[in-house]
Amino acid sequence: MGVISGKVGGERAGKVFGMSELDDIIGEIPSNYVVLLEGRPGTGKTSLALMTLCRNVREGKARVLYVTSNECSNKLIKVAKSLGCDLESRIREGKVKVIECPTLGDEYLIEVVTEEIMKNVLEGYDMVIIDSVTPLMKILESYAKKRAWLHTVIYKIASAQNVLVMMVCDKLTEQDPDISLLEYLADVVVSLSYDPDAVFPRRLRILKFRTRFVPTYPIYFDISSRGVRAINAISKSVVERLRSKRKPIRIEDDAPTKLFGNELEPGTQIAIIVKYPASGMGLLYPYLVLRIGLEALRGNVKVGVIYYGRRRGEHILREEGILGELLKDRIVEIPAEVTQKQVPHYLYYSDPELGGIDVLTVTGYEKLIELYGLEEINKMLSIYHVMDSSLGITALRVFRTSPSYPDPPPALNTLSDIVIEVTLNEERECFNLRVVKGRHILRPITILDTELKYVVERLRREFMSAVSTIRRERGESS
Repeated sequence: MGVISGKVGGERAGKVFGMSELDDIIGEIPSNYVVLLEGRPGTGKTSLALMTLCRNVREGKARVLYVTSNECSNKLIKVAKSLGCDLESRIREGKVKVIECPTLGDEYLIEVVTEEIMKNVLEGYDMVIIDSVTPLMKILESYAKKRAWLHTVIYKIASAQNVLVMMVCDKLTEQDPDISLLEYLADVVVSLSYDPDAVFPRRLRILKFRTRFVPTYPIYFDISSRGVRAINAISKSVVERLRSKRKPIRIEDDAPTKLFGNELEPGTQIAIIVKYPASGMGLLYPYLVLRIGLEALRGNVKVGVIYYGRRRGEHILREEGILGELLKDRIVEIPAEVTQKQVPHYLYYSDPELGGIDVLTVTGYEKLIELYGLEEINKMLSIYHVMDSSLGITALRVFRTSPSYPDPPPALNTLSDIVIEVTLNEERECFNLRVVKGRHILRPITILDTELKYVVERLRREFMSAVSTIRRERGESS
């Protein structure tokens, strides 16, 4: 059945969800279980059900029966296509069959649909998705009739025929007796929710797994053309694959080693806090651009860049523009114009097909606070710190304080491996770079940014030399 393999209690079992991260958390599901996806309309239940269908057909060679009481098959095909799933081809190949019952009006029609489901199960369909079960429950007015019908679905289809059944239901009110009954009878219950004002609007929780303890912390997720992807969780196989190819970045010269130590191990999290009235990082900025840029030019790293509040292609240094022109395959500049509420995540950084981002630089978090508030941005930072560290992404995050926000989000200080504060010196002629936290120091260290002057000049020469070499090899003019 689907991607199910192996044995659990004499039955086949496997990982079946259309979100591999959820599979890692929840573990294998026996093939005769009933899974319930519950939540208000618009929370992503149908998207998750369709991704589950597509994954089981693609990876497990399953035949899936999809019973819909909400949508016609043409609309389901369009929804699946928007998720990157070719449902139409699967239907044409006979791997998926859609039963439409959007006009159910009496109990007799429910019996007809149930008989149709049983007939297809006996003909070899080994997974059944009912989306949504809510209208069926409403037609069966009495508790006894609802329970009797559910026992038919659960015992005659799931248990007796060894078929996994996934039911989707709409949670229209908090105290819904139909939901309570479905939760009681289901073996696995996953609850989905949506908050448009949150930095991560969509999330799910695993409320129940019969006979097994599972984590109940929220899993934030995104729905896009690349499917349903978790934000605060990632599959173990992807973590192992990406971390194995990361390399440390060597830090040379005396002044930079005071700031960062002798090398940056993969997954090092760095916070640079620009303290008001300072508005820039002084020579620390060109140092970072040139140092990381040289690593990219030499083919050692792939770099991701996000400037919240700055237009794409708008650069402070000339070298940034050169890097963008030369290294389109190793510099990923993510558009992040803060003009409206958006989910400010970067899921595809870790996509193995893209090679994964090795070094990430992000500035402008203070712009997001204006949209979401300090608490939401702190939650975002907490999640990304943990994710980037586990993936081995070396991240540099810049936050500029202001009279409105004199302190950075707490996560920047508590979760970062290195914290550097940038302030104006008393004469306001240069910047103080104060390392307040770091694995390489026992107590805070302060240097002037002017100590980086000769290092920046040398790196600039190395940078232009590397650029000339690349252009010469490509037959381009310098």
